[in-house]
Amino acid sequence: MNTCCLCEEMKELWKEQQMLSEFGKGFRFVHMPNPKDTIPFMLQTTDQSIPFTAMIGGHSTPYFRLEKIDEESCCAQLSMLLPVDLKGQPAMTDQDLYALRKTSHCILVKICGFCSITPLPSELVGRTLPVVESKV
Repeated sequence: MNTCCLCEEMKELWKEQQMLSEFGKGFRFVHMPNPKDTIPFMLQTTDQSIPFTAMIGGHSTPYFRLEKIDEESCCAQLSMLLPVDLKGQPAMTDQDLYALRKTSHCILVKICGFCSITPLPSELVGRTLPVVESKV
């Protein structure tokens, strides 16, 4: 059994993400228009000021979703989340981030190579862009 404490944190995140995805199902009278199934997060390497990033479509992203975790090896499959701004364009800075879009791009990482995880609000994933009417 692996003793990496960040691996334990990721296992807990996996459990909570599974509970989140099941929460909106099975109700007879309650309708949840946008059920959540993702707890987005960032990973930090030993240098706390720089988050781990991966490339997607010519842009780098520090935002991920946990797809699978192997508890024995403490390896995780992460899907990349694309940060977008208010206009739906790739966000260039953290200040421009309005929403996170799921992608089918995945990477495999060894969790013990990281020193911390920063979870983000699940409401960011799939957040609807505001309608901006032009003034004519």
